[in-house]
Amino acid sequence: MSTTNAPQNNIPKSRAWLVITGASTCLFCTVGFLNSFGIFEEYYASDQLSQSPQSTIAWLGAVAIFFLFSISVVSGAIVDKFGPNLLCWAGAIGTVFSIMMTSLCKEFYQFLLAQGILLGISMALVTWPMLALVGKWINAENRGAALGIVLAGSSLGGVVWPIAINKLLREKGIGFPWTMRIVGFIMIPCFGFACLVAKLPPTVATVDGEQQDKDNVDLAPPVKEVDRKAEAVTLFKKPALQLLSLAMFITYFGMFSPFFYTTSYAVAKGFSSSFAFYTVSIVNGASFFGRVVPGIVADKYGKFNCCIVATLLSGLIALCWTKVDSVAGLGVWSAAYGFASGGIISLQQACAAQVATPSTMGLAIGTVSASVSLSAMANVPISGALAEKYGYLSLSLFSGVSLLLGGVLLIAARLIQDRRLLAIV
Repeated sequence: MSTTNAPQNNIPKSRAWLVITGASTCLFCTVGFLNSFGIFEEYYASDQLSQSPQSTIAWLGAVAIFFLFSISVVSGAIVDKFGPNLLCWAGAIGTVFSIMMTSLCKEFYQFLLAQGILLGISMALVTWPMLALVGKWINAENRGAALGIVLAGSSLGGVVWPIAINKLLREKGIGFPWTMRIVGFIMIPCFGFACLVAKLPPTVATVDGEQQDKDNVDLAPPVKEVDRKAEAVTLFKKPALQLLSLAMFITYFGMFSPFFYTTSYAVAKGFSSSFAFYTVSIVNGASFFGRVVPGIVADKYGKFNCCIVATLLSGLIALCWTKVDSVAGLGVWSAAYGFASGGIISLQQACAAQVATPSTMGLAIGTVSASVSLSAMANVPISGALAEKYGYLSLSLFSGVSLLLGGVLLIAARLIQDRRLLAIV
Protein backbone atom coordinates (compact mmCIF):
# COMPACT_ATOMS: atom_id res chain seq x y z
CA MET A 1 0.00 0.00 0.00
CA SER A 2 1.67 3.20 -1.15
CA THR A 3 1.76 6.51 0.66
CA THR A 4 0.30 9.66 -0.73
CA ASN A 5 1.66 12.88 -2.17
CA ALA A 6 5.33 11.93 -1.93
CA PRO A 7 7.69 9.44 -3.54
CA GLN A 8 7.52 6.09 -1.89
CA ASN A 9 11.27 5.96 -1.27
CA ASN A 10 11.07 9.10 0.91
CA ILE A 11 8.28 7.86 3.24
CA PRO A 12 8.63 4.32 4.58
CA LYS A 13 5.58 2.12 4.14
CA SER A 14 6.01 1.03 7.75
CA ARG A 15 5.24 4.59 8.85
CA ALA A 16 1.98 4.62 6.91
CA TRP A 17 1.06 1.23 8.36
CA LEU A 18 1.69 2.57 11.88
CA VAL A 19 -0.85 5.33 11.21
CA ILE A 20 -3.37 2.81 9.87
CA THR A 21 -2.86 0.54 12.90
CA GLY A 22 -3.11 3.47 15.30
CA ALA A 23 -6.32 4.71 13.67
CA SER A 24 -7.83 1.22 13.80
CA THR A 25 -6.90 0.90 17.48
CA CYS A 26 -8.46 4.30 18.14
CA LEU A 27 -11.75 3.33 16.48
CA PHE A 28 -11.75 0.07 18.45
CA CYS A 29 -12.04 2.20 21.58
CA THR A 30 -14.42 4.88 20.26
CA VAL A 31 -16.93 3.81 17.61
CA GLY A 32 -16.44 0.16 18.58
CA PHE A 33 -17.36 0.92 22.18
CA LEU A 34 -20.31 3.03 21.06
CA ASN A 35 -21.53 0.12 18.90
CA SER A 36 -21.98 -1.89 22.09
CA PHE A 37 -24.57 0.51 23.52
CA GLY A 38 -27.27 -2.14 23.04
CA ILE A 39 -25.73 -4.03 25.97
CA PHE A 40 -25.94 -0.96 28.22
CA GLU A 41 -29.48 -0.17 27.11
CA GLU A 42 -30.71 -3.63 28.07
CA TYR A 43 -28.75 -3.57 31.35
CA TYR A 44 -29.91 -0.08 32.38
CA ALA A 45 -33.54 -1.00 31.66
CA SER A 46 -33.35 -3.82 34.22
CA ASP A 47 -31.05 -2.17 36.77
CA GLN A 48 -30.01 1.46 37.42
CA LEU A 49 -32.61 3.08 35.14
CA SER A 50 -35.40 0.53 35.46
CA GLN A 51 -37.88 3.35 36.20
CA SER A 52 -37.18 5.02 32.84
CA PRO A 53 -38.83 3.94 29.57
CA GLN A 54 -36.65 2.39 26.89
CA SER A 55 -37.05 5.40 24.60
CA THR A 56 -35.64 7.64 27.35
CA ILE A 57 -32.64 5.38 27.98
CA ALA A 58 -31.99 5.39 24.24
CA TRP A 59 -31.18 9.11 24.44
CA LEU A 60 -27.87 8.23 26.12
CA GLY A 61 -26.61 6.55 22.96
CA ALA A 62 -28.34 9.14 20.76
CA VAL A 63 -26.63 12.11 22.41
CA ALA A 64 -23.22 10.40 22.25
CA ILE A 65 -23.72 9.70 18.54
CA PHE A 66 -24.83 13.28 17.90
CA PHE A 67 -21.71 14.80 19.43
CA LEU A 68 -19.46 12.17 17.83
CA PHE A 69 -20.64 13.18 14.36
CA SER A 70 -21.51 16.88 14.78
CA ILE A 71 -18.03 17.92 15.95
CA SER A 72 -16.35 16.10 13.06
CA VAL A 73 -16.40 19.09 10.68
CA VAL A 74 -14.60 21.27 13.24
CA SER A 75 -12.01 18.67 14.21
CA GLY A 76 -11.40 17.77 10.55
CA ALA A 77 -10.74 21.40 9.63
CA ILE A 78 -8.39 21.83 12.61
CA VAL A 79 -6.38 18.80 11.51
CA ASP A 80 -6.00 20.25 8.00
CA LYS A 81 -4.52 23.45 9.43
CA PHE A 82 -2.76 22.59 12.72
CA GLY A 83 -2.23 18.84 12.76
CA PRO A 84 -3.71 16.06 14.91
CA ASN A 85 -1.65 15.97 18.11
CA LEU A 86 -3.55 18.28 20.48
CA LEU A 87 -6.99 16.98 19.40
CA CYS A 88 -6.00 13.33 19.69
CA TRP A 89 -4.57 13.64 23.20
CA ALA A 90 -7.50 15.76 24.42
CA GLY A 91 -10.01 13.30 22.97
CA ALA A 92 -8.23 10.24 24.35
CA ILE A 93 -7.97 11.66 27.88
CA GLY A 94 -11.57 12.87 27.76
CA THR A 95 -12.87 9.48 26.63
CA VAL A 96 -11.16 7.59 29.45
CA PHE A 97 -12.29 10.23 31.96
CA SER A 98 -15.92 9.95 30.80
CA ILE A 99 -15.81 6.14 31.18
CA MET A 100 -14.47 6.48 34.71
CA MET A 101 -17.16 9.05 35.57
CA THR A 102 -19.87 6.75 34.19
CA SER A 103 -18.82 4.14 36.75
CA LEU A 104 -19.97 6.55 39.48
CA CYS A 105 -23.35 7.43 37.96
CA LYS A 106 -26.65 6.65 39.64
CA GLU A 107 -29.22 9.01 38.10
CA PHE A 108 -30.25 9.49 34.46
CA TYR A 109 -28.89 13.06 34.21
CA GLN A 110 -25.51 11.82 35.46
CA PHE A 111 -25.41 9.13 32.76
CA LEU A 112 -26.44 11.75 30.19
CA LEU A 113 -23.57 14.06 31.14
CA ALA A 114 -20.91 11.33 31.34
CA GLN A 115 -21.89 8.63 28.83
CA GLY A 116 -23.78 10.96 26.52
CA ILE A 117 -22.29 14.45 26.20
CA LEU A 118 -18.72 14.09 27.48
CA LEU A 119 -18.16 10.70 25.87
CA GLY A 120 -19.48 11.84 22.48
CA ILE A 121 -17.42 15.06 22.42
CA SER A 122 -14.24 13.30 23.52
CA MET A 123 -14.61 10.51 20.98
CA ALA A 124 -15.14 13.07 18.20
CA LEU A 125 -11.89 14.87 19.07
CA VAL A 126 -9.80 11.72 18.61
CA THR A 127 -11.75 9.75 15.97
CA TRP A 128 -11.96 12.18 13.05
CA PRO A 129 -8.34 13.38 13.16
CA MET A 130 -7.22 9.76 12.95
CA LEU A 131 -9.48 9.09 9.95
CA ALA A 132 -8.30 12.27 8.22
CA LEU A 133 -4.68 11.22 8.77
CA VAL A 134 -5.24 7.96 6.91
CA GLY A 135 -6.59 9.94 3.96
CA LYS A 136 -3.46 12.10 3.99
CA TRP A 137 -1.01 9.19 4.24
CA ILE A 138 -2.58 6.81 1.69
CA ASN A 139 -3.03 7.55 -2.02
CA ALA A 140 -6.42 7.50 -3.72
CA GLU A 141 -5.86 4.10 -5.39
CA ASN A 142 -5.55 2.35 -2.01
CA ARG A 143 -7.62 4.65 0.18
CA GLY A 144 -10.77 2.50 0.16
CA ALA A 145 -8.89 -0.55 1.45
CA ALA A 146 -7.00 1.52 4.05
CA LEU A 147 -10.15 3.13 5.44
CA GLY A 148 -11.86 -0.26 5.41
CA ILE A 149 -9.06 -1.70 7.56
CA VAL A 150 -9.23 1.26 9.93
CA LEU A 151 -13.02 1.11 10.31
CA ALA A 152 -12.80 -2.64 10.81
CA GLY A 153 -11.29 -1.72 14.16
CA SER A 154 -14.66 -0.32 15.21
CA SER A 155 -16.33 -3.58 14.18
CA LEU A 156 -13.80 -5.55 16.20
CA GLY A 157 -14.62 -3.32 19.15
CA GLY A 158 -18.31 -3.97 18.52
CA VAL A 159 -17.56 -7.69 18.88
CA VAL A 160 -15.18 -7.61 21.84
CA TRP A 161 -16.75 -4.92 24.04
CA PRO A 162 -20.27 -6.44 24.32
CA ILE A 163 -18.89 -9.87 25.19
CA ALA A 164 -16.37 -8.51 27.69
CA ILE A 165 -18.85 -6.11 29.30
CA ASN A 166 -21.56 -8.79 29.55
CA LYS A 167 -19.11 -11.21 31.20
CA LEU A 168 -17.87 -8.58 33.65
CA LEU A 169 -21.38 -7.46 34.59
CA ARG A 170 -22.36 -11.05 35.39
CA GLU A 171 -19.20 -11.74 37.40
CA LYS A 172 -19.73 -11.71 41.14
CA GLY A 173 -17.71 -9.10 42.99
CA ILE A 174 -17.20 -6.84 39.95
CA GLY A 175 -20.51 -5.19 39.14
CA PHE A 176 -21.16 -2.13 37.00
CA PRO A 177 -18.69 0.36 38.59
CA TRP A 178 -15.64 -1.86 38.21
CA THR A 179 -16.77 -3.05 34.78
CA MET A 180 -16.54 0.53 33.54
CA ARG A 181 -13.21 1.14 35.28
CA ILE A 182 -11.73 -1.98 33.70
CA VAL A 183 -12.93 -0.74 30.30
CA GLY A 184 -11.19 2.59 30.96
CA PHE A 185 -7.93 0.91 31.98
CA ILE A 186 -7.96 -1.19 28.79
CA MET A 187 -8.43 1.93 26.68
CA ILE A 188 -5.43 3.79 28.15
CA PRO A 189 -2.62 1.87 26.34
CA CYS A 190 -4.70 1.67 23.15
CA PHE A 191 -5.16 5.43 23.03
CA GLY A 192 -1.54 5.99 24.04
CA PHE A 193 -0.32 4.05 20.99
CA ALA A 194 -2.79 5.77 18.64
CA CYS A 195 -1.81 9.27 19.80
CA LEU A 196 1.93 8.57 19.57
CA VAL A 197 1.71 7.53 15.89
CA ALA A 198 -0.68 10.35 14.93
CA LYS A 199 1.67 12.42 12.77
CA LEU A 200 1.16 14.27 9.49
CA PRO A 201 3.13 12.99 6.48
CA PRO A 202 6.36 14.95 5.83
CA THR A 203 4.92 17.45 3.37
CA VAL A 204 4.89 21.22 3.06
CA ALA A 205 2.54 23.74 1.53
CA THR A 206 0.94 22.98 -1.80
CA VAL A 207 2.06 23.99 -5.26
CA ASP A 208 -0.87 24.23 -7.65
CA GLY A 209 -2.90 22.01 -5.29
CA GLU A 210 -0.25 19.28 -4.94
CA GLN A 211 1.68 18.72 -1.71
CA GLN A 212 5.46 18.61 -1.98
CA ASP A 213 7.90 16.40 -0.10
CA LYS A 214 10.18 18.22 2.36
CA ASP A 215 13.27 16.46 1.05
CA ASN A 216 12.59 17.71 -2.48
CA VAL A 217 11.41 21.22 -1.63
CA ASP A 218 14.53 22.84 -3.12
CA LEU A 219 13.79 21.21 -6.47
CA ALA A 220 10.11 22.23 -6.45
CA PRO A 221 8.65 25.36 -8.04
CA PRO A 222 8.13 28.37 -5.75
CA VAL A 223 5.54 27.58 -3.08
CA LYS A 224 2.22 29.41 -3.23
CA GLU A 225 0.25 30.12 -0.11
CA VAL A 226 -2.93 28.07 0.06
CA ASP A 227 -6.17 30.07 0.24
CA ARG A 228 -7.93 27.72 2.64
CA LYS A 229 -11.12 29.74 2.70
CA ALA A 230 -11.42 29.60 -1.10
CA GLU A 231 -10.69 25.87 -1.10
CA ALA A 232 -13.35 25.28 1.55
CA VAL A 233 -15.94 27.30 -0.40
CA THR A 234 -15.10 25.38 -3.57
CA LEU A 235 -15.47 22.09 -1.71
CA PHE A 236 -18.86 23.02 -0.24
CA LYS A 237 -20.14 24.05 -3.68
CA LYS A 238 -19.47 20.63 -5.19
CA PRO A 239 -22.83 18.95 -6.00
CA ALA A 240 -21.27 15.54 -5.39
CA LEU A 241 -20.41 16.48 -1.79
CA GLN A 242 -23.84 18.03 -1.23
CA LEU A 243 -25.69 14.96 -2.51
CA LEU A 244 -23.36 12.59 -0.64
CA SER A 245 -24.05 14.48 2.61
CA LEU A 246 -27.82 14.40 2.00
CA ALA A 247 -27.70 10.68 1.15
CA MET A 248 -25.84 9.87 4.36
CA PHE A 249 -28.22 12.08 6.37
CA ILE A 250 -31.21 10.03 5.16
CA THR A 251 -29.36 6.70 5.44
CA TYR A 252 -28.42 7.23 9.08
CA PHE A 253 -32.05 7.71 10.07
CA GLY A 254 -32.42 3.95 9.97
CA MET A 255 -28.98 2.38 9.73
CA PHE A 256 -28.21 1.96 13.45
CA SER A 257 -31.60 0.52 14.42
CA PRO A 258 -30.51 -3.13 14.03
CA PHE A 259 -27.20 -2.41 15.81
CA PHE A 260 -29.02 -1.16 18.91
CA TYR A 261 -32.23 -3.23 18.85
CA THR A 262 -31.36 -6.78 17.81
CA THR A 263 -30.78 -7.56 21.49
CA SER A 264 -34.20 -6.30 22.61
CA TYR A 265 -35.82 -7.96 19.57
CA ALA A 266 -34.29 -11.31 20.58
CA VAL A 267 -35.58 -10.85 24.14
CA ALA A 268 -39.04 -9.95 22.83
CA LYS A 269 -39.07 -13.13 20.71
CA GLY A 270 -38.36 -15.19 23.82
CA PHE A 271 -34.81 -16.23 22.93
CA SER A 272 -32.33 -16.80 25.76
CA SER A 273 -30.82 -13.66 27.29
CA SER A 274 -27.28 -14.94 26.68
CA PHE A 275 -27.96 -15.33 22.95
CA ALA A 276 -29.70 -11.95 22.86
CA PHE A 277 -26.54 -10.26 24.16
CA TYR A 278 -24.44 -12.02 21.50
CA THR A 279 -26.53 -10.68 18.61
CA VAL A 280 -24.72 -7.32 18.93
CA SER A 281 -21.40 -9.14 18.53
CA ILE A 282 -22.72 -11.07 15.53
CA VAL A 283 -23.76 -7.86 13.76
CA ASN A 284 -20.42 -6.21 14.48
CA GLY A 285 -18.42 -9.36 13.68
CA ALA A 286 -19.94 -9.54 10.21
CA SER A 287 -19.50 -5.78 9.88
CA PHE A 288 -15.74 -6.31 10.33
CA PHE A 289 -15.59 -8.15 7.01
CA GLY A 290 -18.17 -5.78 5.55
CA ARG A 291 -15.83 -2.85 6.12
CA VAL A 292 -12.66 -4.49 4.82
CA VAL A 293 -13.87 -6.41 1.75
CA PRO A 294 -15.97 -3.62 0.13
CA GLY A 295 -13.09 -1.20 0.70
CA ILE A 296 -10.75 -3.44 -1.26
CA VAL A 297 -13.32 -4.02 -4.01
CA ALA A 298 -14.13 -0.29 -4.16
CA ASP A 299 -10.55 0.60 -5.07
CA LYS A 300 -11.05 -1.39 -8.26
CA TYR A 301 -14.72 -0.82 -9.10
CA GLY A 302 -15.40 2.62 -7.59
CA LYS A 303 -16.15 3.95 -4.12
CA PHE A 304 -19.56 5.39 -5.00
CA ASN A 305 -20.55 2.29 -6.99
CA CYS A 306 -19.84 -0.06 -4.09
CA CYS A 307 -21.40 2.27 -1.51
CA ILE A 308 -24.64 2.30 -3.53
CA VAL A 309 -24.74 -1.51 -3.60
CA ALA A 310 -24.05 -1.73 0.14
CA THR A 311 -26.78 0.81 0.99
CA LEU A 312 -29.51 -0.73 -1.18
CA LEU A 313 -28.65 -4.24 0.02
CA SER A 314 -28.78 -3.11 3.66
CA GLY A 315 -32.23 -1.63 3.06
CA LEU A 316 -33.56 -4.87 1.60
CA ILE A 317 -32.15 -6.91 4.48
CA ALA A 318 -33.61 -4.48 7.05
CA LEU A 319 -37.08 -4.95 5.52
CA CYS A 320 -36.79 -8.70 6.23
CA TRP A 321 -36.06 -8.20 9.94
CA THR A 322 -39.39 -9.36 11.40
CA LYS A 323 -39.52 -12.44 9.16
CA VAL A 324 -36.87 -13.92 11.44
CA ASP A 325 -38.46 -16.12 14.11
CA SER A 326 -35.73 -18.58 15.10
CA VAL A 327 -32.31 -18.41 16.77
CA ALA A 328 -30.53 -19.62 13.64
CA GLY A 329 -32.49 -17.22 11.46
CA LEU A 330 -31.67 -14.24 13.65
CA GLY A 331 -28.00 -15.20 13.63
CA VAL A 332 -27.92 -15.35 9.83
CA TRP A 333 -29.91 -12.13 9.48
CA SER A 334 -27.63 -10.30 11.94
CA ALA A 335 -24.56 -11.44 10.03
CA ALA A 336 -26.05 -10.42 6.67
CA TYR A 337 -27.05 -6.97 7.88
CA GLY A 338 -23.72 -6.44 9.63
CA PHE A 339 -21.78 -7.26 6.45
CA ALA A 340 -23.91 -5.08 4.16
CA SER A 341 -24.06 -2.05 6.48
CA GLY A 342 -20.33 -2.30 7.17
CA GLY A 343 -19.74 -1.28 3.56
CA ILE A 344 -21.71 1.95 4.09
CA ILE A 345 -19.68 2.95 7.12
CA SER A 346 -16.28 2.39 5.51
CA LEU A 347 -17.09 3.67 2.01
CA GLN A 348 -18.76 6.85 3.24
CA GLN A 349 -15.33 8.16 4.27
CA ALA A 350 -13.72 6.98 1.03
CA CYS A 351 -16.41 8.73 -1.04
CA ALA A 352 -15.87 11.95 0.93
CA ALA A 353 -12.11 11.75 0.39
CA GLN A 354 -12.65 11.17 -3.34
CA VAL A 355 -14.36 14.54 -3.85
CA ALA A 356 -11.74 16.41 -1.76
CA THR A 357 -8.29 17.82 -2.48
CA PRO A 358 -5.30 16.75 -0.34
CA SER A 359 -5.51 19.93 1.75
CA THR A 360 -9.29 19.62 2.36
CA MET A 361 -9.35 15.92 3.21
CA GLY A 362 -10.20 16.45 6.88
CA LEU A 363 -12.85 19.04 6.06
CA ALA A 364 -14.56 16.79 3.50
CA ILE A 365 -14.64 13.75 5.78
CA GLY A 366 -15.78 15.95 8.67
CA THR A 367 -18.53 17.57 6.58
CA VAL A 368 -20.06 14.28 5.47
CA SER A 369 -19.80 12.89 9.00
CA ALA A 370 -21.33 16.02 10.53
CA SER A 371 -24.24 15.83 8.08
CA VAL A 372 -25.45 12.64 9.76
CA SER A 373 -25.28 13.94 13.34
CA LEU A 374 -28.96 14.89 13.69
CA SER A 375 -30.34 11.85 11.88
CA ALA A 376 -28.03 9.46 13.75
CA MET A 377 -29.10 11.02 17.04
CA ALA A 378 -32.79 10.88 16.12
CA ASN A 379 -32.50 7.27 14.95
CA VAL A 380 -32.06 5.74 18.41
CA PRO A 381 -35.00 7.32 20.31
CA ILE A 382 -37.28 7.10 17.26
CA SER A 383 -36.44 3.41 16.96
CA GLY A 384 -37.12 2.88 20.66
CA ALA A 385 -40.47 4.66 20.46
CA LEU A 386 -41.50 2.70 17.35
CA ALA A 387 -40.56 -0.64 18.92
CA GLU A 388 -42.43 0.22 22.14
CA LYS A 389 -45.60 1.58 20.57
CA TYR A 390 -46.00 -0.23 17.24
CA GLY A 391 -43.72 -3.26 17.45
CA TYR A 392 -40.68 -4.29 15.45
CA LEU A 393 -42.41 -4.39 12.06
CA SER A 394 -42.63 -0.59 12.11
CA LEU A 395 -38.96 -0.43 13.08
CA SER A 396 -38.06 -2.75 10.21
CA LEU A 397 -39.95 -0.59 7.71
CA PHE A 398 -38.48 2.63 9.09
CA SER A 399 -34.93 1.30 8.85
CA GLY A 400 -35.32 -0.30 5.42
CA VAL A 401 -37.03 2.66 3.73
CA SER A 402 -34.43 5.11 5.09
CA LEU A 403 -31.62 3.01 3.67
CA LEU A 404 -33.28 2.56 0.27
CA LEU A 405 -33.97 6.30 -0.04
CA GLY A 406 -30.37 7.03 0.91
CA GLY A 407 -29.25 4.60 -1.80
CA VAL A 408 -31.28 6.49 -4.42
CA LEU A 409 -29.61 9.77 -3.42
CA LEU A 410 -26.19 8.09 -3.64
CA ILE A 411 -27.03 7.09 -7.21
CA ALA A 412 -27.67 10.78 -7.94
CA ALA A 413 -24.33 11.74 -6.35
CA ARG A 414 -22.58 9.16 -8.50
CA LEU A 415 -24.32 10.17 -11.76
CA ILE A 416 -23.51 13.83 -11.27
CA GLN A 417 -19.82 12.90 -11.42
CA ASP A 418 -20.10 10.52 -14.39
CA ARG A 419 -23.31 9.63 -16.23
CA ARG A 420 -21.85 6.50 -17.82
CA LEU A 421 -23.53 3.49 -16.18
CA LEU A 422 -20.40 1.34 -16.18
CA ALA A 423 -17.97 4.08 -15.16
CA ILE A 424 -15.74 3.49 -12.13
CA VAL A 425 -16.71 6.27 -9.73
